[in-house]
Amino acid sequence: MNQIKIKVMAKNKKTFLTPKWLEIKEMYENGTNGSDEYGTNFPIGGELDKLTREFIDIIGEFTHEFGWDCIIENVKMDLWKERIWSLVENAGLLPNIAWKDDLAKELSKEEVEDSDDIWEMTEEELEQEIYKTIK
Repeated sequence: MNQIKIKVMAKNKKTFLTPKWLEIKEMYENGTNGSDEYGTNFPIGGELDKLTREFIDIIGEFTHEFGWDCIIENVKMDLWKERIWSLVENAGLLPNIAWKDDLAKELSKEEVEDSDDIWEMTEEELEQEIYKTIK
C-alpha cells in the first residue's frame, strides 16, 4: 500500500518540478552577465535568488520524503541537485566559503612572515629579538 501511495504522489507532481526548473533556467540564461562573483550577477534577495531558494526547499522536501536516490519526473535527484547548485553558483548567488577566505588570509600572512629577515640574523640578534618579545 505504501508503494502505491508513492507512485500516485509522483504522478501528481509530474509537471510540478520541471516547469519551475525551466523558469529558473530561462531567467538565468536571459539575465546573466557571466559573472559568478557573489552578488555581481543577480541581486541577492532578487527574484532569481528567491526562486532558487524555493526550488532547493522543494527538492529538500522530496529528498526527505522519498530518499536521496529518488527519481522525480524521470530525473534522478542527484541531477536536480547538480543543476540547481551549478546555476546558483554561476549566477553569483553563492557567498564565498568562509574557510576559503580564512585560508587565503592565512597564506597571505605566511608570505609576509616568510619575507621577514629572521633567518638572516645572527644568533646574538635572534636572542635579542626573543628577549624583546618576552619583556
